[in-house]
Amino acid sequence: MPVVTSSISELEALSQAALVASGVSADMALSVARAVVQAESEGNQICGLLYIPLLCEQLKFGKIDGQAKASIEITAPGAIIVNAEDGLAHPAIELGMPYLVDAAKKLGIAAMTVTNSTNCLALSHFVLPLAQTGLIGLGFANCPAVMAPPGGKTPILGTNPIAMAIPGENAPTIVIDQSTTAVAMTQLIIRRDRGENIPEGWALDKDGSPTTDPEMGLAGSMLPSGGHKGFGIALIVEVLSAALSGAQLSSEASPYFGDQGGPSRTGQSIIAIDPVKFNPNFLDSIQNLCASIENQEGARLPGKQKSNSLINATKHGVLIEASLLQQIKEISGLLS
Repeated sequence: MPVVTSSISELEALSQAALVASGVSADMALSVARAVVQAESEGNQICGLLYIPLLCEQLKFGKIDGQAKASIEITAPGAIIVNAEDGLAHPAIELGMPYLVDAAKKLGIAAMTVTNSTNCLALSHFVLPLAQTGLIGLGFANCPAVMAPPGGKTPILGTNPIAMAIPGENAPTIVIDQSTTAVAMTQLIIRRDRGENIPEGWALDKDGSPTTDPEMGLAGSMLPSGGHKGFGIALIVEVLSAALSGAQLSSEASPYFGDQGGPSRTGQSIIAIDPVKFNPNFLDSIQNLCASIENQEGARLPGKQKSNSLINATKHGVLIEASLLQQIKEISGLLS
């Protein structure tokens, strides 16, 4: 499949143009453009540029309001509530982040919930800035239902990702970002569009039987990571991101993809902790923990590979499929 190389700045400008052409205000479009290009630069294609056409499609169908302005409410010193108002997740979350950081620095711990939101893509992008200020960041997000409970056939929970970023002496040390399903749903979409099968263990068909057909998997149910334990973690995410924020439960949310239903109105929550207010020697403990991993030949810390890929992309550009680049250009109006 032909690929081309583009700079990060070129891809951000192109992605922003496509979103603006689809009805998003310029500042909010830039927020999302930066996120998808960062994901692509980190080697995280499932949260990267392929989402620009998908988001533009959702804007076209009215599943996202490109002009929505998020609102914020502080209900307690450490409780920040953001309402995305059926708009894009990124500008809504970014609206509340300064309040979250300030509250955590003052109180030792604070939390922010986001309701009436949509897909926030790489959840680590919101906890990583917390670690860069010396805070522990924990993130949770619910998504439209695609995962049935163990033994069942009807999807109840979404891919429901969880993320964590841990500060170090000079920079974040550990960054974890993972879905609670065996793989992200986008992996099935990619395999379907390429005419490829999926491995066993990724999904079930609508009758609850294992399948290697991505189309049948998308119509059925995705499997949790680690069996019933993965479902349990997804349930924790559902409580913290949907029930706590007042967002739609995964089973109530309309799909992120296609023209069925209105806004998905899913939710996110982010918890920030100032570790030195609990343990003055926290950074020493983290340094020892990281060393115990990195000192083993062949082992690496979670998030290290993405960080290295981002550094490489910043220097040498980002490889992207030529067909996807052309599709984004067509949406932006740069190609007719």
